[in-house]
Amino acid sequence: MPDELIEQIARAGQQAPFTGQMYACIYTKDQDKRERLSQLFGPLVKRGPVFMLFCLDFRKLEKFIAAKGRVNTANDLMMLFLGIQDVAYFAQNMVLAAESLGLGTVFLGAAPNLDTELREIFKLPERVFPVVGMVLGYPAEKPAPRPRIPTKFALHKDEYFDLKPEDVEEALSVMDAGLLREGYYARLNAKIPKPEPGEDQVDYDKYGWGEHISRKYARQGQFTSTLPAALRRAGIEI
Repeated sequence: MPDELIEQIARAGQQAPFTGQMYACIYTKDQDKRERLSQLFGPLVKRGPVFMLFCLDFRKLEKFIAAKGRVNTANDLMMLFLGIQDVAYFAQNMVLAAESLGLGTVFLGAAPNLDTELREIFKLPERVFPVVGMVLGYPAEKPAPRPRIPTKFALHKDEYFDLKPEDVEEALSVMDAGLLREGYYARLNAKIPKPEPGEDQVDYDKYGWGEHISRKYARQGQFTSTLPAALRRAGIEI
């Protein structure tokens, strides 16, 4: 994939609305780097020719501020909220641009938990922190749009609509039906071990979105407890 095409996609990403432009995208086509990244993120890294790492970039903004003889006085917690917004706008605009050119993308969300390795691989300096990885390439297939919870549970008019138990069941049934029908998790061999002790009696024919996310977030404590220390290693205090 030519660098000029990647630059075209990145330029489209930059047209998203920002204030501080607190984002950086590092991409690599290097085989050795991608092999190492596949050991961290999994085999999907090798399914496309380009790996991208999207990062918070406070460093660049603070250099712009210093060039005007001023100092950033925002606390890092507020910077984190604003910076993640910037990264998300940039990355999603790049996805839309890539898809318009016939490319496909896969986000890989484990980047914050892999900061030590990613800092070494990509030479990340202080005040720069990995947020999400992405694989870019030409898709071998064109799957149907993935299911989403009913829009009425995400788009609320005038005030927040708090889901009742029957609403939760409806949303879960929509999500589970679509992904089970596709065999999504079975195809990816993506079952997460259950957080409770004992035998796992949920086979892939019943392992849907609800089971997947409930297992994922029930296990997150063991990973997110290290996040403050990871941010401190990047010179970010919250």
